[in-house]
Amino acid sequence: MPGRRFALSSLNVALIVVAIACACAGAAAQTASPSSSASPSPKPSPTQRPGTIRWSGDVHSTFISQGTNGPGTQPPEGPDFAAGNPLSPETPYDVFSSAPLVPGNANETALYLRARYAGRTFDAELTLGAGFAGGSVTNAAYWGESLLPTMNPHLGAQMLPYHIVFPTHAGADDATAFVASVLGASVASKDGNVVLRGGWFDLTQTAPFVFVQPAITNAAPEIGIATPETLGDGPPSLDSWATPPPSLPLHGVDAVVKHGLATFEAADAALPALPGTAVRMRTVSVVVDHGEGTRYGAQFLNVSTGGDLVSTTVLYGGDPQLEPTAQGTLPSSLIGGQRQRILGADAAFHATKALDAIVEIARSTYAADHVAEPGTGKAGGYYHVGLSHTVKRTAASIDLYRNEAYYADALLPYGAPENVWSVAWSWPGQWLKSNYQLINDFPVNINRQGYRLKYAVKGGDSPLDVRVSYASFAQIVPITYANALQTGFVDGFFLPQANDAATLGRQKQYGLFLGYHPRWLDVTLDCAEDMMRRPADLGAPQDTVSYDNPETVLTFSRHLGRTLIASAGLARYGMRGSFGEGYTNVDFAQRVGFAGLELRESAHSSSLLTLRRSAFGGVPTEPGGPPPNFTGTLLVLEQRYSF
Repeated sequence: MPGRRFALSSLNVALIVVAIACACAGAAAQTASPSSSASPSPKPSPTQRPGTIRWSGDVHSTFISQGTNGPGTQPPEGPDFAAGNPLSPETPYDVFSSAPLVPGNANETALYLRARYAGRTFDAELTLGAGFAGGSVTNAAYWGESLLPTMNPHLGAQMLPYHIVFPTHAGADDATAFVASVLGASVASKDGNVVLRGGWFDLTQTAPFVFVQPAITNAAPEIGIATPETLGDGPPSLDSWATPPPSLPLHGVDAVVKHGLATFEAADAALPALPGTAVRMRTVSVVVDHGEGTRYGAQFLNVSTGGDLVSTTVLYGGDPQLEPTAQGTLPSSLIGGQRQRILGADAAFHATKALDAIVEIARSTYAADHVAEPGTGKAGGYYHVGLSHTVKRTAASIDLYRNEAYYADALLPYGAPENVWSVAWSWPGQWLKSNYQLINDFPVNINRQGYRLKYAVKGGDSPLDVRVSYASFAQIVPITYANALQTGFVDGFFLPQANDAATLGRQKQYGLFLGYHPRWLDVTLDCAEDMMRRPADLGAPQDTVSYDNPETVLTFSRHLGRTLIASAGLARYGMRGSFGEGYTNVDFAQRVGFAGLELRESAHSSSLLTLRRSAFGGVPTEPGGPPPNFTGTLLVLEQRYSF
């Protein structure tokens, strides 16, 4: 866009003008009390004179255009899946991100406006927002930036008429919505040691084995692709292009107090929930940071749900059912009134002069209403010990994990039924498909124990960057019909077996990242391979799980000065083996060619353009059924402006 700092359609310009007017009107009617981190934090600025108000803001506009073609765009499981059946389709999805690939054009635009008041004894900030989405609701919700919280259906907002749909032509799921609202506010002491926030916010600190905010459901615009388990630093990007948050914001109140080396935080907030249900989290944490890699922390979490029963893909809820399908015998049940408590502590320190250590320990309890066998719940534990050694350019580490079957097992759907790649054998994917888990379950999933090794040689004067990893995790307890009926028993992957035919499964994972960085070009090779294995009793061949999941991304990128970066590459994600049947029923691959540009047009404006071409092919998900083959083209253009 030569000669222009920022370009938007006339409709978007009009929307932004209206948004600013609405936001300012809203600001006049609000009392400044707690802050929001629902938008990117403003850049540091010169000291503000007491008694003044300073305005700043960010706006972005994203255009998405997508086309698909082939029999895989009409999966046989689609209609029942949209109606809530646990049997999920294999296509049409991008298996790298789990996001659906459907035809249509969409635009989403968001404005974040901040007013910061500097007082003599305290500072205050008010954050307002306005958002617009038009065109394909599916593409706007999954392929742009995370929608404004008060518009985001994954958080439970009802502005957009989002629902699971598999359109075969553009315009089939179009809708338009606009919202302007106060997103949050904060009050802070002049030294920043006391901060009170309310509205939409991100936690200042949290132990990821105790609580993490729900992962974003959209595939944020990027000019490259990374494997889900990448050892690299993500797709190529300009330093000035801020990476979107990896999680959805919380809605409630939050207080942070710093005293000496310690930071205390307490929060009371709502989590995403389906209409008719409610989920509340309360947490308190403390971190003592001595610097130089030595820190200690503890956190307590309490989560409770209420309202309508929700459908889940576990067996221990009320009205349990087992449905035989081509993907195995799938469990389902209804549950409500869940109560989860987790208490954890961690420490990072220098074990010796040559070794750094990390220790994480936590215990949880769980109870729920409307369950198959009341009173059968148990406490669960999480344990992690890691040692690492670094010498100049070389780093090596070993981590031991145990994540028990009754730990952090609350079943929490997003605010809308999720249209994500979620066939029974999908890996990695959302925890239990459309649910989010309270903790970070990578690299170890629930009901698993094992170890992970990592080795890296990078940095310095060498243009070569090498990183490798190996992990081996096994089931702690087999998932049998008896175990699966006990309240809170969750296995993150395998399906239930007959009580007299129980076996233990295992996952192995190999990771490789190679980077070559001469001055004129960056070349990276990002590889991962998961191997899932569970032997079967001779009388139950359908319990066999045995398949490989290789993922490879080759990327070429080049910085043209500090203001432009271009990238192009090829990616492949495949699976082959058996799951839920005694024969090979999993055999497919998605191949993607991609290219993109990021341009910093000025100190205030940036643009991104990316193009992807996908081709998916494989065996039918049902014997004699239609092939899942399809092709798709995705174009994303995003423009950002800050002021």
